[in-house]
This record gives sequence, C-alpha cells and structure tokens, in this order.
Amino acid sequence: MTNQERAFFSQIVSSLFAPPDQEMMEQVAQGKLYSYLRNTISSWGGDMERLRGFHTMASPEILLMDLKEEYDRLFSDTGAERISLVESFYKPWTRDPHCTLPFATDKGFLMGDSAVHLSMIYGECGLEPETSFKGMPDHLVIELEFLSYLYQGGDNKVIRTFIEDHLDWIPCLKKELDRTHPHPFYTSALEILDLFLKKEIERLEGEA
Repeated sequence: MTNQERAFFSQIVSSLFAPPDQEMMEQVAQGKLYSYLRNTISSWGGDMERLRGFHTMASPEILLMDLKEEYDRLFSDTGAERISLVESFYKPWTRDPHCTLPFATDKGFLMGDSAVHLSMIYGECGLEPETSFKGMPDHLVIELEFLSYLYQGGDNKVIRTFIEDHLDWIPCLKKELDRTHPHPFYTSALEILDLFLKKEIERLEGEA
C-alpha cells in the first residue's frame, strides 16, 4: 500500500465506527466494501473470515435499521452495553504525579491526558473536531481521521508515534466488544482495524 492508500483505508475504517448511514449501508449491501477489503486483507495474507460481517444479503434499509439499533446498544451513552469508543476511557485519567484529584489514576473517565494531548496536536495542525466530538477529541472516529491526515503528510516517524501513543488501546476495546456478542459487522470492523495497526507497526519498525 502507498501512504495515499493507507490514508483512504483509515478513512473507510473511521466511517465504520461512526453512526451508520444510508450511504455506507448501500456500499455494504452491494458488496463494494467487502470487495475492497478482501483485496486489501488478501495482500496482507489475512484470514478472509475477518470480513464475514461485511458479507450480507440484507437490503440497505434493513441493514441500516439493524445497525442503528446495534450501534445504540453498544456505543450510545444510554445503550445496554455502553462500550466507549474513546481512548481516555481505557487509560488512567492522568499520569501527572502532581495531580491530587482522588480519581487521577482511575480509568473510565473522559478528557484524560490523551484527549488533552490530541487537542493540542489538532490545534497545532490547524484542525478542529466536529461539534459532535468536541468533548471527545480522542474518539476512535476522530483518531482514525487524523491518522488518515498524517498519512497524507507522509512522515513515518510521526505516524508510528501516533499509532503507538494513541491507538494502543484497541486490544482493550476488542475485549470489551467480545463480551457483548456484537453484530458481525462490528466484529469485522474491529478485526480489520487491529490487523491493519499490527501490520503498520511491523512495517514502520522495519523501515526505521
């Protein structure tokens, strides 16, 4: 893959973790998403079973309805499972040894160190998250969009640092998702993201 192709891939995966919309469901129902990812995963020597959740006979309308319900169940603040897609949630709120707040080293909170760090980086790049992500600059959707932005800049050292510092929580998210028996769509989305990141770390370490 070229960095331009990696940028496009990151955008695609980012959209899989955003609230489902009609356009994406049409891509899935028509088999376009599966075909694109099959070629990509095949080039990595990956198991095609990872893509099972993108192979469906359902109409776009039915798929959209099903995935909206599942997204709400899994990822909304009021959902039955309430799985967070935010990095801060999976890490100690701060590693600042001078912070005296009683929950400073606890997990499960938003706007932790990772969020503050990313807000600063976005500002330096002249970027600003969408309004819906204002209080969650380290939401997975935003992080993957930013990764796409970094690939367009082409600095491998910066890309590797970002992946290692801000996408190292994906295994924790996988464990959380596995316990909920999710729709295969979200299992596949997380599987291909995890595989991509592992392949990227291997590549970037080899090119260092």
